[in-house]
Amino acid sequence: MDKNEFIVVNNEMYLGTQSKSLEERINEINLDKDREYEIKKEKGLDIVKDKFLGSFKLGDIALTIIGWSEEVNKEIKDAKKAVLLEQYINKIDNQEDSINKLKLFITNPQGNVLFNKILMILDDYPPDLELINHLARALKYMVNNDNFYKMFEQHKFALAQIEKLTPQALTILTDYKNYPEFNLGMSMSFGAKVTSEWHDKFIEAYCKSKSIDSLEMRSRVAHVIIQLESQGYLEAFKKNDSTVVCEVTKIGKDLIPYIEV
Repeated sequence: MDKNEFIVVNNEMYLGTQSKSLEERINEINLDKDREYEIKKEKGLDIVKDKFLGSFKLGDIALTIIGWSEEVNKEIKDAKKAVLLEQYINKIDNQEDSINKLKLFITNPQGNVLFNKILMILDDYPPDLELINHLARALKYMVNNDNFYKMFEQHKFALAQIEKLTPQALTILTDYKNYPEFNLGMSMSFGAKVTSEWHDKFIEAYCKSKSIDSLEMRSRVAHVIIQLESQGYLEAFKKNDSTVVCEVTKIGKDLIPYIEV
C-alpha cells in the first residue's frame, strides 16, 4: 500500500500521526512575556489580536494551526486525486490508451469541466475508497465515450445525482440485479405499482440476502433505501398477489452506467 492509498484507507490513523507534529510545533513556540505585556498595555487586547497576530503566543499558535491544517488538507486532497486516477487506470486493460483518452478528455473544454466536477465531489467528502471507486467508474464511462462533449449536459446531470447520494446509496443502487423478491401481504397499489409502505419488508429481505445481522448495519441500509426511494430512484411493483419486487426507476437506470461495476 503506497502513501496515497494509506491516507485514504487509514485517514484517522494518518491524522492521528500528523497531530503529533502539530503538538510538537506548538510546543516549540516561545512566549515572550515582556513583549506580550508591552503590546497589551500599549494597544489593548482587541487591537493586539487584529494588528499584531503572531507577535505573541496566541497569535503564533493560531498561525501554526492554520499552517498545519493547510498542509494536511493539501496532502489529503492530493492523495484522494492520486487514488482516483490509479483506480481509473486500473479499470481499463490498455493503460496507455486510458491515459491518452484522459488527456484528450481534460484538454477539451467540456471534458475539463466534467473532470473538475469529479474533483469537487471528491473534495467535499472525507477520504472514502467506496466513493473514489464510484467516481473512477464515472470517469471511465465518460472518457471512453468518444462523444462525451456532445453528451455534456447528460454527464453533468449524472454527476449532480452522484453528488447528492452517499457512497453507500450508490453501492446499493448498483446492486439492483440482486434485489430479492419479498412478501408484502395486504397493500395498496396503482396498477402494478405499490403505493403503500413497502420499505420495512424490502429492507428485511435485502439484509437477509446479504447476511447483514448487525443492528447498526441494518439501520444504515434502511436509511439508504429510504433515501433512494424518497429521491425517486427506487419503486416497488406487484409481481403477483403476494410477491413484490423492488426496481430502479428511469432516473436510476440512467445513472447506473456511470457507477456500475
